[in-house]
Amino acid sequence: MGWIHPVLLLAAALGGLYTMWLGWCRFRCLHLGARMPFAWKLHVRLGSLVLLLWAVGPLLGLLMAHILWGGLFISGTHAWAGVVMAPLAVFGYATGYMLDKVKKRRVLLPLVHGTNNLLLVLLALWQCWTGWQLLSLL
Repeated sequence: MGWIHPVLLLAAALGGLYTMWLGWCRFRCLHLGARMPFAWKLHVRLGSLVLLLWAVGPLLGLLMAHILWGGLFISGTHAWAGVVMAPLAVFGYATGYMLDKVKKRRVLLPLVHGTNNLLLVLLALWQCWTGWQLLSLL
């Protein structure tokens, strides 16, 4: 039971890196004049799944901490980074949903969406690092 949280969120981090790569390709097309294909549907589907996992991941982490250690927020910055990630993931999903459902030429919303989700990927990598340290305590 204790491995559900780290395994799911490691998969989400890897999926987030790939989704970020797809988004980077789109950024290059829109802002840097590159000509390359963009896997829109894959970006949306994988990104939606990753953002969902990042939104519920903190709840799984709190449950794991309570079961394994009998407390909440005892993992320090790892727990608090997860708390920060949850609303950012909801925001990333909402902006991505708008970009997918109402397709039109935009500049600002894709940049806000991408910046938010880049921050999420960086936080997820931090979470992998601090989570690995926590797992070594078990």
